Amino acid sequence: MTEADLEAAAPALILAASAIVLMAAALPRRVRLRALAWLGALLAVVAATAAIALGPGPAGFTGTLARDGASVVLAALIAIVTAANLALMGADPRHARRAVGGDVALVLFSASGAALMVAATDLLVLFAGMALLSLPLYVLTGRRHGQAGLRYLLLGAAIGAVTIYGIALLYTATGESGYASLGRATRNPLYLAGLALALAGLAFHAGLLPFSVWAPATHQTAPPAISTHLAIVAKIAAFGGLLRLIAATGSGDAGLDWEVSLAVLAALTIAVGALSAITERRVKRLLAYLAMMQAGYIAIAAAGQAAPAAAFYLVVDAALIGGALAVLVTLPADDPSLDDLAGLARQRPLLVLGFGVLLMGLIGLPPTAGFLAKLYVFEAAARAQLLWLIVVGALATVLSAVACARLLLACFAPPRLDAIAPTRARVATTLVLAAAVVAIAVGVVPGPLLDAAQAVRF
Repeated sequence: MTEADLEAAAPALILAASAIVLMAAALPRRVRLRALAWLGALLAVVAATAAIALGPGPAGFTGTLARDGASVVLAALIAIVTAANLALMGADPRHARRAVGGDVALVLFSASGAALMVAATDLLVLFAGMALLSLPLYVLTGRRHGQAGLRYLLLGAAIGAVTIYGIALLYTATGESGYASLGRATRNPLYLAGLALALAGLAFHAGLLPFSVWAPATHQTAPPAISTHLAIVAKIAAFGGLLRLIAATGSGDAGLDWEVSLAVLAALTIAVGALSAITERRVKRLLAYLAMMQAGYIAIAAAGQAAPAAAFYLVVDAALIGGALAVLVTLPADDPSLDDLAGLARQRPLLVLGFGVLLMGLIGLPPTAGFLAKLYVFEAAARAQLLWLIVVGALATVLSAVACARLLLACFAPPRLDAIAPTRARVATTLVLAAAVVAIAVGVVPGPLLDAAQAVRF
C-alpha cells in the first residue's frame, strides 16, 4: 500500500477506523450515547478536514479510487453531514433512551461506504461501497421499527442482487470492471442491460422512484438522525457514483440512454413527490416526499450531465433537508402530525424562523440558496434540450409551495389544551438556525460555493 493509496482512501479509512474505535468504546454499558455521538461527530469533522487538506491528487489502488475535485468535495460533504447527524443523535432524548452505543459506529461505517462510492472508478469498489453504506442502515432502521424496516431490508437486498447482476453483465460485455473500459464499450444488449441494472441500484439509494417506494414509511418510523442520514448521505453517495459512471459512459453510445432514463425517473419522482406532499398530514412522511422531490431535481442535472449543478444542489439540499428534519427532535411525538406543530411559533419562535427559511429554500424562493439551485438545474436541462422536464419541475414547485405552506401555517395555529410543550433541544435548534443561515448566505453570496461546485468534474 503506497502513500497515494492511503491519501485516496483517507476519508473512508478515517470514518471506518473511527467506527471501529467507537464500537469498542461502546462495549461498557456505563458509556453514554451522547458522549459517543459527540466523539463520533468530532472524528467525522477530522475526516472532512483530511479530505480538504489532502485535496486532489493521484488515484489510489491501481486507479480504482479517484482523488479528484469531485471525490474531495463530496467526501468532505458526507463527513460534515455525518458530524451533524451524530450531534443530532446525541441531542435526541428519544433516540438516547432507545439506542445503543453501537448506533454511532454504524452511522460512521455507513458514511465510510458513502465516501468509497463517490471515489470509486471500478464497479467492484462501487458495489463494496454500496454494501458498506446499506448494511448499517438496515440494522438502524429495522432493529426497532418493524414492517417499514423489514420492507427497506427486503427491497435493499433485492436491489443489491440486481446491482451485482448488472455488474456481472458489464464485466461480461467489456472484460474489465474499471470505468475506463465502459467508455470503450460498444452498444450491445449485455452492456445496456448491465447499465440499466446498475442505474436501478444507484436510483434506490438516491431516492428516485419507482425504486424509492420504501422511503416514506421508513422515514416515518426512523429517528430524525437516521432519517437525515438516509435522506442526505445516501443521496450524495448515490449521485456521486452515478455521475462518475455517466462521465465514463456518457460520451459513447450510451449517452442518450442515461439522458432519457434519468429524465423519466426525475419527472416521475418530482411529480409523485409533489402530489403526495400536498395531501400528507404526517410531518415525517411530508418531509420525506419533499426530500424525494429534491432527488428528482438533482436527477435533472444528472440527465443533462451537469455535474457542477448537481454538486451545488447536493450541498444546498443537505442544508435544507437536514435542517428541516432537525426540527423533529423538538417535537414530543414520535410520529408527529401537522396538529402537533400547533403553537410551535409561539413557544419556539427562533426555531420556526429558521424552519420557515428552510421551507422557502425547499420551494425555491429567493433570496435562499434553493432558488439558485433550481435555477442552475433548469439551466442544465435547457442546455440538454429537456424543456418538458423544466415544465414538470416548475409545476411541481407550485405544489411544493402548498405543502410547505401547510407546514409553516401549522406552526402558527393555536396549541391544543392537552398539547405537550416542545422540548428544549438546543443542539437541534442550533442546527436548524445554522442551516437557515447557510441557505440565506449561499443565496446572497453564492460565489464560493459555485466555485467549489465547478471543481466537481468527473
